[in-house]
Amino acid sequence: MVSKNMTAPPALILENVRLAWQDSGAPLLNFQAQMGDKRLVLGENGCGKTTLAETICGYLMAVSGNLGRSTRLGYVAQQPKLPLLTSVESYFEQLVALSPGDIVNDMQLCMNFFDLSQHANRKIGDLSRGWQQRINLAQAWLGNPQLIILDEPQTALDTDGMASLRKVIASSSATILIFSPPQTGCESLIDTHIHYGDLC
Repeated sequence: MVSKNMTAPPALILENVRLAWQDSGAPLLNFQAQMGDKRLVLGENGCGKTTLAETICGYLMAVSGNLGRSTRLGYVAQQPKLPLLTSVESYFEQLVALSPGDIVNDMQLCMNFFDLSQHANRKIGDLSRGWQQRINLAQAWLGNPQLIILDEPQTALDTDGMASLRKVIASSSATILIFSPPQTGCESLIDTHIHYGDLC
């Protein structure tokens, strides 16, 4: 019988991690986020935020150290590649087809999070960058992920888009980690802020 008092494993843990771009003398990264934690990691451009985000998501390999995370992951890349000739609804249907389990209802919910239903039949390439970013954000919540990594999610969003993102983050039970330079507006999305240098 499993005790109900057992502590849940962290959603993300970095132990003495060295990233691919770091030289041998660079400080090692150590960080831990529990289930449901929401953190904003601030750092200047070029400090390694995107490299760390891509390493957490498995697109890059750490040179050394240990990295553990939840298996159900959502990710918003800094420069996403969307199928511009595909309609919004068809794009999400393709994502659903590639996902394990029945998440058709989840698809509609994620589209509604960011008011995308009104553009369901339009080609992604015909939409503004702001609406394309909403698509990028909505797909990150598809499948009810336990850990969501957002790399500069404020890109191209207008006031309404930021308000939608703020509302979704506040209502989400997932562990959420946002990477952003200072003073981009992301400070309003999450209350707990840390600096990239503090991960070392």
